[in-house]
Amino acid sequence: MSERDLELDDLSALIGLVYDSAFEGAQWQSLMARIPELCPGHVAAVMSFDMDHLLDSYITEGATADELQDVQTMLARLARDPEHYEKDMILVMLARQKQTLGEIVYSRALYSEEEFRDFAAYKQQLEPLGLGHWTAINYSMSDGRRAAFVIAENERDPRPKDNARLQRILKLLAPHAVRAARLARALNLAKEAAETYAGFIDAIALPMMITDGEGRLQMANASGQRLLERGRIVRLDAGSRVHFANDRDLAAFRRHLRETGEDMSPRGMRFDAGEGRIALCIAPFHPAMTRGTPTDRDLYDRQSLFAVFVGAPADATISTELLRNVFELTPREAEICSALASGQSPQQIAEKTGRAEKTIRNQIQAVHDKVGVTSNRALGEALSVFQTVGAMFDAEPSKDEPTPRLPG
Repeated sequence: MSERDLELDDLSALIGLVYDSAFEGAQWQSLMARIPELCPGHVAAVMSFDMDHLLDSYITEGATADELQDVQTMLARLARDPEHYEKDMILVMLARQKQTLGEIVYSRALYSEEEFRDFAAYKQQLEPLGLGHWTAINYSMSDGRRAAFVIAENERDPRPKDNARLQRILKLLAPHAVRAARLARALNLAKEAAETYAGFIDAIALPMMITDGEGRLQMANASGQRLLERGRIVRLDAGSRVHFANDRDLAAFRRHLRETGEDMSPRGMRFDAGEGRIALCIAPFHPAMTRGTPTDRDLYDRQSLFAVFVGAPADATISTELLRNVFELTPREAEICSALASGQSPQQIAEKTGRAEKTIRNQIQAVHDKVGVTSNRALGEALSVFQTVGAMFDAEPSKDEPTPRLPG
């Protein structure tokens, strides 16, 4: 964008507005009001779609009160009564341009002028409202559903329409809108997760991740985030999907997500992660989305989300890597913590490691401080939550048997 379009201070303020607007009560209200101010003669709206079907619209700005009321009434009727929603324009759009996150869709680039004016969607839906060509950005997408900013020309407004300027502004804002929407959604999901799993999570920072059906991360608690950042047990790939070092483990994880999505029954899996065995519990996650934005509810309320808990098999020593991630222990502290959890005494640990018992006891105290306990007994109780994940298994599967389903 050239300096004549926006001064640097204005540019910074506009980007800041994107993030502020993502978290306001009526999400995107301020942003939708600002865009027509920067590009006069346009009407801005937030809309959600399921492929070629209009789900709803929420915010409209940029015209007179009466004009906006007409737009809102029309959009509400089309969402409520799909039979009256003319799809010829959107079907051609879907055929000609793949819908991707953050990419601009511009009607003048998709259709000739004659073709645009000949669509039933234009004649029956846009023209009666005085609306014409439009520019859109998908800021959130999930399983064919998408939420978008749609900026349409107000043909009743005689002012010239600077669509080139509008596109430059939207191109600049697109990555920030995508990121801000994700942040807002993660916060809302975190609140939902905290309420849903409060008794399970609050007692200890058990690593937990919320993913969609493709394993794409939606949010993680603090220890889950550390687990992903270290990347030794699980990590994220370039598409923000949960990834494993072993292709077989990755295939098993994705299969469990798919099967859990089909019958909504929890499942589990075990795998080796260098310094010990890891157990995963994969459970359906049904956030009420009462804290979510309207477009998030459109996109995610009926979507399958999954809570993935990371722990240890009930019959195995807790992985030192897992302990390091959860409690931010040093390698030696994690080694001692794991040994205590397996029932070894400070004297036995000292003999096995070749270190002085006084040194071991000092390190035990450091472990107590980081875990938040005052005795080895309390430590054992705190660490037992890891093995509740593995204890959900009926039996250890053989290599030729499918991983057992967790009791529902």
